[in-house]
Amino acid sequence: MHKKPSYEALEKQIEELSKGSTERLEQLLKNSFDMIVLLDSNGIQHYVSESCEKILGYRPDELIQIPVIEQLIHPEDQEKVLLALQDIVKNSDNGGTQYRHRHKNGGWVYLEAVGSNQIDNPLIQSVILNVRDITERKNAEDALIESKARLSELNATKDRFFSIIAHDLKSPFNSIFGFSELLVEQMNRKDYQGVEKFAAIINRSSKQAMDLLTNLLEWARAQTGKIEFNPEYIELVTLINEVAELFNDSAQQKAITIIKDLPHNLPVFADKYMIGTVLRNLISNGIKFTHPGGKIRVSAKQNENQVTVSVSDNGVGIEKETIDKLFRIEYSYSTTGTASESGTGLGLLLCKEFIEMHGGKIWVESEPEKGSVFLLTLPIA
Repeated sequence: MHKKPSYEALEKQIEELSKGSTERLEQLLKNSFDMIVLLDSNGIQHYVSESCEKILGYRPDELIQIPVIEQLIHPEDQEKVLLALQDIVKNSDNGGTQYRHRHKNGGWVYLEAVGSNQIDNPLIQSVILNVRDITERKNAEDALIESKARLSELNATKDRFFSIIAHDLKSPFNSIFGFSELLVEQMNRKDYQGVEKFAAIINRSSKQAMDLLTNLLEWARAQTGKIEFNPEYIELVTLINEVAELFNDSAQQKAITIIKDLPHNLPVFADKYMIGTVLRNLISNGIKFTHPGGKIRVSAKQNENQVTVSVSDNGVGIEKETIDKLFRIEYSYSTTGTASESGTGLGLLLCKEFIEMHGGKIWVESEPEKGSVFLLTLPIA
């Protein structure tokens, strides 16, 4: 016959079972991937599960009885978190939001909190939050958004290339073929009237096609990462003088004066080929959009930690709403020069690409019919 357990033995069994359940619960909370947080209607936390140390680096006692929203939530997310908490408290309903919480190492962790209003529950008297680390998920989402933006940019680049090849590159070759046929006919008839004019048109169209092809190939190489970036110590004033010299004939044809306002020397750490390409594009544009008899000024000065170069003209200028489109591939902006010169705007995109590879900036200040100033910065040597 079995002996019935005594009252004391039953009480001990119940105590051991209760103790085991408590320890099991504590281990679950400690090793959970989520945090359990209890806070009042003002956002003051009075309980945080031990898993917080694994997620945020803080011990539970470091996160209670402090205004966490003001002190540890990212400034850009504080208002959102506060509104979400107020919504849970006011509507006595479930709710939640995503936000950035400071890690003890100084970084930011993306968290997702889902809350339940249990303030009126006499056993809890708190808002209960289940908080999960979603940093990896947010990083993946951001990477996807970035990939989509890059894909959109690549598609715009592709469309721009096709547009240039189909239209802008075709145009100068049409002129070359057309006027060369006329030139051959004139020569066959030994009629030399207009020969010089036709030859000049062919020459101008050939130069336009060559400039366009050069910029197009360089831009393609830059986009595919095949262009090499080889910065070295160079004398910028010498390079500016060399590039400006190349445009003496073009400037003289339009009676344009190129003025150089340069210091004696200006050493910079830059890729000579890239900066030469940028200067050629900017001076060429200055000549293109300056009226005959106008002036172009090339200036350079050294500041505390950078060199600023400017190419200014007193030409046609640029409308304010157009300025933002100049350095963006998705916009096809080009306009005719003061002597009917044509272009694609691709040169400015190339300039932006090269200057940003140097860690510098390029921008334009302009006013219609008063001229334009293109400015760029480069790190000092």
